[in-house]
This record gives sequence, structure tokens and C-alpha cells, in this order.
Amino acid sequence: MLVGRVPDPDTVLDRVRDALASDLLLPTALARLVTVERTVRFDASDAAAALTAAAESFLDRLAGGSFYVRLERRGLKGRLHSPTLERDIGTHLWRALEARGDHPRVDFADPDAVVLIETLGEEGGLAIVTRAMRHAYPFVRVP
Repeated sequence: MLVGRVPDPDTVLDRVRDALASDLLLPTALARLVTVERTVRFDASDAAAALTAAAESFLDRLAGGSFYVRLERRGLKGRLHSPTLERDIGTHLWRALEARGDHPRVDFADPDAVVLIETLGEEGGLAIVTRAMRHAYPFVRVP
């Protein structure tokens, strides 16, 4: 895993797509790439609260479409249970969307958006991976 900061994530995605098309070795070195939009530090004993609060910033982008939450955890084995966190965060987002008058839908096969949370120890990075992004950039994969 490599973490970095870039001034324009969209430009990076375009350049990686172009490089993958022209460099025969690059596809063997790059498993996937995700552009994290938000980071948050959390305490493992109450990770759901911090991660849920951070994910709330995506509510406007989730409205009117289907979604699900995916958490890719690195570290904290035995202290965080990914499926439970995914369900708790997803349920919270669902209820917040309903409270706004929206009719949220869960779709694991081909959602409009995936709320992707990547953790490394007690730091989380959050992103929205849209259907359009998954089609335009095949290397942007949801685990």
C-alpha cells in the first residue's frame, strides 16, 4: 500500500489510465488506485462514531441513488469487525437519507456509489467511488 497526496486527483487518474495503456509493466505493479477525499483519526474502541461522522459529508452525493459501504481494514485485527462497521455506517447513512425525504437503495451488484473506507491503524480515508468512475478507470476497484 502506498499513500500520497496530489493536487488534482482527476488528472492523476487520467494519467494513470494513459500510462497503463502504454506501459506493459505497470499493470503488473498496480493492483488498484483510490482517490481518498477525506481522512479521519479514530479510536478503535469507538471507530463507528468517527467514521460515520466523516461519511455523513457524502450524503448529498448519495441522495437519489443506490449505494453500499465497503471498509478495507489494515491493522487492528480483533479490534474492528469490518462487516459490522459497514452495516452500522450504512444504516446510519440510510436513515439520514430517509430523514431528508430520500428513498435510498442498497445495490451490491452495480451501485451508483460505493462509500469506500480504507483504514490503516487508527486512521481512515474515505472516498466515493461512483459507477462512472469504475467504468472510466478500471483500476479504481472496490475490494
